[in-house]
Amino acid sequence: MNENKFTYSYSPAKNSEVDRITAKYTEPYTKNDSDLEELKRLDRRAEMPGTYIGIAVGLAGVLILGLGLSLVLSFDHLIAGLLTGILGLVTAGAATPISKAVTRRGREKYRDQILELSKKIRSEE
Repeated sequence: MNENKFTYSYSPAKNSEVDRITAKYTEPYTKNDSDLEELKRLDRRAEMPGTYIGIAVGLAGVLILGLGLSLVLSFDHLIAGLLTGILGLVTAGAATPISKAVTRRGREKYRDQILELSKKIRSEE
């Protein structure tokens, strides 16, 4: 007798998860949103390499400094450890200028595209 019974259960968490997954496979952007997304993508493309390179250079400097400390403290190689530590300090100190230079070059590379797209987005408002 209960075979033809209709049941429905609503789960907002389940539905929002389904919506989130479905959104990955559908075209979610309108024309204006796609221009804004393109602007954000270009900005990230201009900025992120400088950040990544700065982090890598700084990390390498800290590791070289650690090697120098290790040489002095564990192996009693004072001169080699001091020279290695100084090299590590110089490398870590160079991370910020290198990062800024790479970021500046990326901004110059994408400047025209970003400014053109910004004017287009502002004129549509």
